[in-house]
Amino acid sequence: MSDLTGSEISQWMVKETLAAHLEPLLKRYDVKWRGHGVIYVDHEQCNIQTLHQILAALSVDLGVPSQAIRSRLIELGWLNDVRSVLPARSRVEHVVDSLLHKTLRDTDFDGFGTDEAYD
Repeated sequence: MSDLTGSEISQWMVKETLAAHLEPLLKRYDVKWRGHGVIYVDHEQCNIQTLHQILAALSVDLGVPSQAIRSRLIELGWLNDVRSVLPARSRVEHVVDSLLHKTLRDTDFDGFGTDEAYD
């Protein structure tokens, strides 16, 4: 891949330019709007595969690395990739651990004594 000038880089990032290249790919890969984002990716293999195909095609069409395109799609709100989001249980455990840590950190243990009845 050749080095791109600033104007070539910025041209592919223009919302309308990217949309013009993305629209036929959405039709080709039968991507439907289901209220989660133009391109929604979760842990389902078909969604992951579709994203990889779209990014690869855009990379070839625009001459830009797929990671840069992925970042721009996220920035525009056109790609919602929830694979990096922790599952609900893990988020709850993380919040509980954080609160517990804060509570313990703010507790004064200097005056903490043992209960002789339980020793």
